[in-house]
Amino acid sequence: MTLCVRCRRVRDSTVESLLLLFFRKEGLSYFFAYCFLAALTIAPIFAVDNLGLGDYLNHLARMHILASIATSPELQRFYQVAWAPIPYLAMDAVVPLLAHVLPIYLAGKVFVAGCMLLPVVGTACVHYAVHRRLSLIPAASFLCSANFLLSLGFLNYLFSVAFALLLFAAWIATAAWPRWPRAAAFAPCVVALYFGHAFACGAYCLCVAGWEVAVAWGVRFRPRQRVAADFAAAFAQAVPALGFAFTLRVSAGYVGALNTQYGNIAAKLMALISPEMFFVDRLNALVLVASLAAVVSVWRNIRIAPALWPAIAVLAAAAIAMPHVLASTWGMDLRLPWVVALLLVAGASFVSPAAGSLRAWRLAALGCLTVLLAAKSADAWVVLSRVDRQIAQTREVLAALPRGARLLVVNPAGHGTGWEREPLSTIWHMPLVAVIDRDAFVPTLFNGLTTVHVRPAFRLSSTPNGLPITPAQLWEGLSRADSPGAETGDGFGARLYHFDWPQKFDFVLVQRFGFDPPPLPGNLVLVGHAPDMDLYRVKHG
Repeated sequence: MTLCVRCRRVRDSTVESLLLLFFRKEGLSYFFAYCFLAALTIAPIFAVDNLGLGDYLNHLARMHILASIATSPELQRFYQVAWAPIPYLAMDAVVPLLAHVLPIYLAGKVFVAGCMLLPVVGTACVHYAVHRRLSLIPAASFLCSANFLLSLGFLNYLFSVAFALLLFAAWIATAAWPRWPRAAAFAPCVVALYFGHAFACGAYCLCVAGWEVAVAWGVRFRPRQRVAADFAAAFAQAVPALGFAFTLRVSAGYVGALNTQYGNIAAKLMALISPEMFFVDRLNALVLVASLAAVVSVWRNIRIAPALWPAIAVLAAAAIAMPHVLASTWGMDLRLPWVVALLLVAGASFVSPAAGSLRAWRLAALGCLTVLLAAKSADAWVVLSRVDRQIAQTREVLAALPRGARLLVVNPAGHGTGWEREPLSTIWHMPLVAVIDRDAFVPTLFNGLTTVHVRPAFRLSSTPNGLPITPAQLWEGLSRADSPGAETGDGFGARLYHFDWPQKFDFVLVQRFGFDPPPLPGNLVLVGHAPDMDLYRVKHG
């Protein structure tokens, strides 16, 4: 039998069984249940005008540049686009295309919705590949859709993990294929996954490694030659992606030496609860506790597929070993626990205590899930609505900004502002709406390992990553100038861009958010005011 005929038969039988399951009454019920839960999950995203999620507005500003730089002389003055084989391109590949048919803010919301829903689809596909039946169990992963990673705005990773799960499900489903043609067919997909996000690609490789261990264990690692060939073929699919990884210069995204820190107990506890914790508040904590209590109450009736345990164990071990800061990249230990949670859901099956009570169990589980999701969505709407008003305030103040202006942002409490008073780092990135609305230059736009770079003339006026400056740094910048041909780092990978700021910037936005800033330099003229911020024009000369 030829390879094409064998592959076609496997594909046709899989599609036929899926169609038969779907068009049964039970399959349609599942479909509508998933649609209802999906709508409940993403409702808060579309219920606000201005979405604020950690780094999201910074990423969205970059998407606006990609979509609009060809027609904007102002953007062309400050920025240039340079596509390269870098592993953070998921959002760059999708949102600019959407922005050609949708307003940029709506295009961003659609992408965020995809980051919330597609991992559920991936989880359901892995569940079907393992158990070969449709189920409501993967719907439990909706509780992990609004997670801590989403609140931080780690969108490239979230979107790419969905692709990783789909690819993992496909690897499981194609186990009957000849090993080397199978590896060759998957290799381009692994490369595409790497370009989406390197860490998601790594998670996929760990999943495949764990799965191959389970397969080999099932045959007691015999015959050894065949098992070795299977492992070699599984590894071979990642070889092209590894070739791109070896050419990556991680240091290009930072200034100065790279830092690595394992993190304290608090950071590790946050990583542990991050798959379900969205915003750190009481209601989210109650939902987390209720979810765990529900799982404990039915644990005797839950069985995790043995074939998935090695993959789960490998990912869990990597998650425990992962530093909090790796090569100056913050929050690395938050990534893998979410994938572990999704695989646990994908591998779960339910053993009813009595066949006649299965329907009652399903209805009870669906009702419990609906209540928990409704609570999370309500809390998300409350928080996002507050942030929405603050972003709207920022956009209103910055409406006085001329197109193509250069904007410096000052935050009175520096790095401490935002964590205690507002959700995460959202307020640090709010001023990036100036790039979207006014084609302005803002120094904290991400421009390290990205497709958008600052033109050489403005390099020392920007930082590849970093935060607004403090009032003390504003005063310091009056008397200090850049060293010719040199750049100064802050020790954490950011550039000190505020030296000689009166010559670099046209306007200064001072964020307050409950803090009273000290006196400001006399060369600032107030041109815009709002309860939480002021806009000043810089008097030159």
